[in-house]
Amino acid sequence: MTIQDRTRWEPRHEAQKAGEPRASVTRLAPAPAGALALDLACGQGRNTRALLAAGYRVVALDISLNALRHLRSLEAGGAARTLCVQADVDCWPLRPAAFDLVVLSDFLDRRLYSTLRAALRPGGQMLIDTFVDLGHPNAEGPSNPDHVLRPRELSRVFRDFEILEDSQQDGPTARALFRARKPANRR
Repeated sequence: MTIQDRTRWEPRHEAQKAGEPRASVTRLAPAPAGALALDLACGQGRNTRALLAAGYRVVALDISLNALRHLRSLEAGGAARTLCVQADVDCWPLRPAAFDLVVLSDFLDRRLYSTLRAALRPGGQMLIDTFVDLGHPNAEGPSNPDHVLRPRELSRVFRDFEILEDSQQDGPTARALFRARKPANRR
């Protein structure tokens, strides 16, 4: 991400419009005591709120300060369990083995795969719910192929993880849902 990316995203988050969380996030089992989740490219926090409701402490990271301001205003009782971080994910260091859950929704940057893998604790889960290229333009989401998954890409990238869910949905907007657990014996 760059200054141009930040400049592009700020106006998109001027109005408050967090929306509903992704169903994949609301279906997560309740968090173990003290569990920490990373909501990467969290926007206005639609998934952050669902993670808080599931009992997670959350690091909500986004490039847009406007988005994080809206998230902070909507948090109600979860403020003490949320750390909002305005950062460029390309530059923000993620501590190894820091998170029990990493969530990416409607966002993809392949350069982060190894960083996110390392940021998960052994036994932690990766949840990616985003756009996929199934051979036709999507009605919503990015048009740049760098930001759209290839079919079954994640099952190859995370082949050493225990795959819990790997599905694709076709339609006007094709989506992929991937959830996997990092092996307990891996750092």
